[in-house]
This record gives sequence, structure tokens and C-alpha cells, in this order.
Amino acid sequence: MAATADDTITDLLEGAGFEQLYGAQIEPELTRLETNRRKAFRYFLIIWAVGLVPLALEFAAHWDFRFLLATLAVIGIAAYAPLARVGDASKQAVIATLCAPLGVTYTERKFEPPTFDVFLNLNLLPKPSSKTFEDHFAGTRGDFTFELCEATLTQGSGKSEHTVFHGQIFRIGTPRRLLGTTVVLRDSGWLDRFECPSGLKKVGLEDPVFERVFEVFGSDQVEAREILTPTFMQQLVDLETAYAGEHIRCGFVGGDLLIAVEGKDRFEIGSMFSTLVNRARVEGIAKDLEAVFRMIDGFKGT
Repeated sequence: MAATADDTITDLLEGAGFEQLYGAQIEPELTRLETNRRKAFRYFLIIWAVGLVPLALEFAAHWDFRFLLATLAVIGIAAYAPLARVGDASKQAVIATLCAPLGVTYTERKFEPPTFDVFLNLNLLPKPSSKTFEDHFAGTRGDFTFELCEATLTQGSGKSEHTVFHGQIFRIGTPRRLLGTTVVLRDSGWLDRFECPSGLKKVGLEDPVFERVFEVFGSDQVEAREILTPTFMQQLVDLETAYAGEHIRCGFVGGDLLIAVEGKDRFEIGSMFSTLVNRARVEGIAKDLEAVFRMIDGFKGT
């Protein structure tokens, strides 16, 4: 069978295609940035060495835990700032190089998250007191469009502030147009905090195995059952596993498939206390990108 354009794109994230991209473009850039990292690391050590002098004097003069913590915080922030800048530059350089041949755009910060209000209205995400977003990707996969970003949502303020969601949110634009709205929630504690989205009713699944795991709500019972085949429900479980996440939930609105999955930080370059010229740093980001394409391929049959 002849390779498709989508297969060629995915090959850039693994195997010989990745090896060529890494050797020709990414490794030379990381080598250049490694010089900056070493300078920043020397600065880090110098700042700590100099900063320990006033810290010792402060300790000798008066033992006050609050003052010591404040001094440590100032020294730590000042010392790590140059390393943080190198890390940010390295992350952007690697992701930009990986995304360019894929036709994917990347924005680290200051962007509009994909259809965030719809996520809230469908109870796919909790309504937050404050929110932050980073790592926005957008592109196409065949006749599907996609956007994703990382979201951190908190509720409360001051000492009572707590995180209510941290993970990735996806919008996949499909060629199929639906008449109704369908929402799938993972029955793993999530439903203890949220109710059925407004205007929707509970939908019974044909597969009793998945009905014990998911709760489904929809405006069109027949359409919801047509969408939520056992294959699709298994793809949700597989996605949750691939992202090492939990409490996955999704919604179908118009031509969009919306997915939210709680999980760890992704698309990160790693620690700044070891050399940047390390293939494993880039392979981790490439695998995260590849997982996005695999996910879309899995949902193409829905």
C-alpha cells in the first residue's frame, strides 16, 4: 500500500525521518544553546555563592524563619532566571523545528484557548476563579482540523486556592455535522462534582461494560447512540492511557469533537541542570506530538 501524506508527516516524528531532522537542524541548534546554558549555570552557582553571605549574616543576627525563607526565595529566583530563559528558548526552538514540516503552528503563551466557553457550558471543565493556558498547537490532519493546549484551572483565592483541572484540552474539527449535542463524562469521581449539562438528558449505552465507566448525556438519543460505538468508547480509554491521564471527557457539538483529559505537563524540554544536547529531550516532545496525530487518526472513523 502506498504511503499517504499523513503517513509521511508522522514519519518525521519517528524513525529515519526524525533522525534526519534531529541531526540536520535540532542538534546544531541545541549545541548552540548549550553554550548559553553553561553560562547561565555558572551564573546560577555564582549568585548562590554570593547570596549565601547575607543569608549566613542574617542567620547569625536573628533566627527568623520568615526572613530566611524570603532571602532564599530572592536568591533562588535571581539565580535561576537565566537558566529559565535558556530553557524557554530551547523549548521554542525544538517545537518550532518539529512543527514546521508538519504544517502545525505553535504558540507558547498569549492565545485564545480553543472554544473554552463551550467546554464550560457542557461541564467538560469546571468553572474556574482563575485560569492559565500554554502550549497551543493548531493544524490539519487530512480533512480534520485540530487545536490543543494545556490548561490549568483553579478555584478559590489565597490559602484556599486549589487546582481543579490540569491537563490538555482538544478541539477536533470533523467533516461530519451533527444535529444534536452529546457529552461523555468519565465516571471516576468527576460526576460527584458536576451535573448533567443544561438541556441534555442521560443516554443509555448499548455496551454495559462502558456504561459502568462513562456517563453520557445528549439532546438526541438516537444520534448519540450512533456516535458512541464500542470502538469509539475504546478509543477514549486508549487516549486516556496514552496520555497517562484520568477523568477524560468529551463532547460533540456541530462538527467539533471536544476532549479534556487531566494529566501531567507535556511538550517540555526538561531540566536545565544537564546538557541540552540529549536526543531523549526531543524524543519526548516528538512522542507527545505523534500522540496527537494518532488520536485524530483513531477518531477518523467516528
